[in-house]
Amino acid sequence: MRHLLFILLPLAIAACAAPPRGQTPAPPAALEAPAPAAGAEVWQVTDSHLEIRVYRDGPMQKLGHDHLITSDRIAGEVELREPLATSRFALRLPLDSLVVDDAQARSRAGAEFEAPVPEKDREATRRNMLGERLLDAARQGEILLTAESITGGPRNYEARVRVSMAGQEHVLAAPFELTIEGGRLVAHADLRLTHADLGLEPFAVALGALRVRDDFEVEITVKARRRT
Repeated sequence: MRHLLFILLPLAIAACAAPPRGQTPAPPAALEAPAPAAGAEVWQVTDSHLEIRVYRDGPMQKLGHDHLITSDRIAGEVELREPLATSRFALRLPLDSLVVDDAQARSRAGAEFEAPVPEKDREATRRNMLGERLLDAARQGEILLTAESITGGPRNYEARVRVSMAGQEHVLAAPFELTIEGGRLVAHADLRLTHADLGLEPFAVALGALRVRDDFEVEITVKARRRT
């Protein structure tokens, strides 16, 4: 029964909806950054960290695990304009960079993640996560994130982000904090999403006795430097 939880992990990644049965959506166009607007500054991402925290639920939840998915390989560009709310970004997350239940990351993530996850379970989770029915890494090997609009300021903003994944696209609201000091930019987003936000239903088995909790957490930090 514990292994039934492993196929649920990818529901925790923003916009991770498998294509409807019987439909084969066309792959999205490659992400190409447009020429910078006049007077804009282009900043290159130099460092990043992603954490996705997924929680078990239901009367039989002790048969499963709370899971932590991480990556340090977000890449892309930030285009700063004046005013800052007119800025844009284009980011890429390679699916092969996703790590499931890294022991050190779990030890830093709080009491829910203190228990280690066996290696065979981690491998099964990652295999299902990247498989055809979920992230479909063979079809599209990266997640693309592009800002359609940004509002707020001077420190707290909200981006309308188009997420392209597994041949599907979804638009999400993403509040974030932005700090710019000299030649260093840091953006941080700490989000709580639900499956309903993505038009999904939490997977459940045994009449709901074992299921993924509807809400999950996504934390992203991106650092960039001005491109010369």
